[in-house]
Amino acid sequence: MSVVLDVDSHEMAPFELWGEVFGEDIARRVNEAGFDILGRARANPLSVPGLTADTTPISDETVWRLKGAGAPSAIDLRRRPAVLDEMGIVRQLVFPTFGLFALILVNDPNAHAWLGFDPHRVDGQELGRMAVAAHNDWAAQITRSTSDRVRPVGIVMTDGPVESIVEQAKRLVGAGIRALMIPANVPPAGSSPADPRLDPFWAFCAEADVPVTIHLGTDFGFLASSQWSKGVDVFHPSDKSTIELPIEPYRATTIHYCAENMLSTMVLGGVFARHPALRFGAIELSAGWIAPLAERLDWWAAGQFRSRLRDTLTLRPSEYLARNVRVTPFYFEPVARYYDRDPGLWPVYCYSTDYPHVEGGKDSRRVLSEALATIPGSARDQFFEENGALLLPA
Repeated sequence: MSVVLDVDSHEMAPFELWGEVFGEDIARRVNEAGFDILGRARANPLSVPGLTADTTPISDETVWRLKGAGAPSAIDLRRRPAVLDEMGIVRQLVFPTFGLFALILVNDPNAHAWLGFDPHRVDGQELGRMAVAAHNDWAAQITRSTSDRVRPVGIVMTDGPVESIVEQAKRLVGAGIRALMIPANVPPAGSSPADPRLDPFWAFCAEADVPVTIHLGTDFGFLASSQWSKGVDVFHPSDKSTIELPIEPYRATTIHYCAENMLSTMVLGGVFARHPALRFGAIELSAGWIAPLAERLDWWAAGQFRSRLRDTLTLRPSEYLARNVRVTPFYFEPVARYYDRDPGLWPVYCYSTDYPHVEGGKDSRRVLSEALATIPGSARDQFFEENGALLLPA
């Protein structure tokens, strides 16, 4: 493997350094809000008292096995190219940790309960929007000052009118940012993602060769009720829960609902037919759901709705997924089984480290190489080297 691509990593500056990294004003506002989650002992903690700098030496041990804010370049992205050299990775998308906190504040109606603040005293949405802006300023600055191998995503808020969505995208891309992230749980501009009114956004991203992504942690509030797991002991979040994922059986097996919903609308509504160069990623939402979705979409499109979709789709839905969409399996998924199920979807699966989050596991490249030992070598090389190029174009 010579051109390994990583389509999911993170910054992970702890709260104590948010002022230094994202600006003193937003750090002060967050501190005044008194978020309870900042002090909880959880995986991927947002608070790490005593950590004052990104100084952990870069070695095989620290880049593959050390997790959290103490991992090298978790805080200082200027060190990330050296981390990539140690990992043997050529290019990497960088998703937020701070920015995910911001998006939960804006889009999750139960954010006050999950993050632990008084909604009567703190305007979570206002604070969240300020934090999104701070993330985008940071992402643009890192893009300007760091190697093109390291690509922080810019966050586009989609709860406003189409014109605002397009303007945000143009501003971020104009600042040099090469990948965008949108919330998975919000109908963009209050409408279907396939609404032709949104075509200016999709068209701009396609023409600019800028991928659009959704990510774990932006799906809170998608379901009308958050009570489906309430009162059941086995659904209580474990101590290893993160800001992105309350780790428990119900949540783990439903995290892909937002992605399935969005891709169903985009494929059947003709977004990828109208914008064949559009690049789309569903990141850290598992991968076992994509083949059943493709099978289901193909069946409905060729059967019950063949006449209705005749003028909308020129390819089978599964072919749009293979051409335009990429997903990332967790390191513990039975990935080889996915390859056995549908060879037509081999291009969809991509390698990701989730560095330095704990969900990425330790030695993920080795673990996934072993998990894929039974598939053809060319497909294994594509998983690590080629498929991710849709989201990380040269």
